[in-house]
Amino acid sequence: MRSSLLLFTFVLSKVTFALQVVPSREKGITRRALISGVASAIILPSNLPANADDAQSDPYRYENRDRNKNKDALIREDYWYFSGRRPPRRLDINALPADDPTWNAWGECTKSEITGNSCVYVSLKQRIPAYGKYFFSIDNGIKEYSQLGKILRSSNPNWNEAAKLVDPGLDTRMPSPTVDSLLKMALFATQMLTSPNFTGPNRELLVSRYYINECAFALNGLAKSIDERDAETSLSLWEFGKDNFNSYLSILNRSISPKVGDKFDLVS
Repeated sequence: MRSSLLLFTFVLSKVTFALQVVPSREKGITRRALISGVASAIILPSNLPANADDAQSDPYRYENRDRNKNKDALIREDYWYFSGRRPPRRLDINALPADDPTWNAWGECTKSEITGNSCVYVSLKQRIPAYGKYFFSIDNGIKEYSQLGKILRSSNPNWNEAAKLVDPGLDTRMPSPTVDSLLKMALFATQMLTSPNFTGPNRELLVSRYYINECAFALNGLAKSIDERDAETSLSLWEFGKDNFNSYLSILNRSISPKVGDKFDLVS
């Protein structure tokens, strides 16, 4: 297991996360063709767990779960849904190239040092209001998720306090700030990453949705494991959620310039 994990880590470090959109000069390009252009290869571990016992000891068991066509996902249309491939749990943002189409519905894309690619440029007039609307709620959820990690890493976890931090808000209760932040993360990503100049599917948006779905899966699992006072599973799920929250934040932080505001601090 250790050698295979080392091999997987090495391969990921050498392979570019090539999520390239295939440009086309054809005016009649279909949505299916555009989506096919977005989907590209990501190296996945070859040693998938053979049975349930192996899965329990496999650190990638959460990534390799049966996603059931995303029927239970928070947002069905994410990167995995369209491509059948999973971005890495810990995203190297420098290996995720920005969308760089050559053509859109109105003709050839222009490029400049100031705006970059005109077809995918998102103006400050669009980003600043989105930041003002969602940053505080998302940041509060991130901070509480970090606090949950401190509780779960302690030798004697305060389970009642931990349960409050992942409360889904059933019945008449309000959800915890972290749970509440999930939909806001989706809305924030849509406004920060979607350009009115490009009608094709946005790679960064689809990948960010994937990480939101992974965070939602972690929080759902944490609610159950914390209720059962299962320290090992709870910490494992928290680490999984931490990696996916941080991968999402690395994508969105790239769109937050000094004129927009402060970047998010990562989960620690």
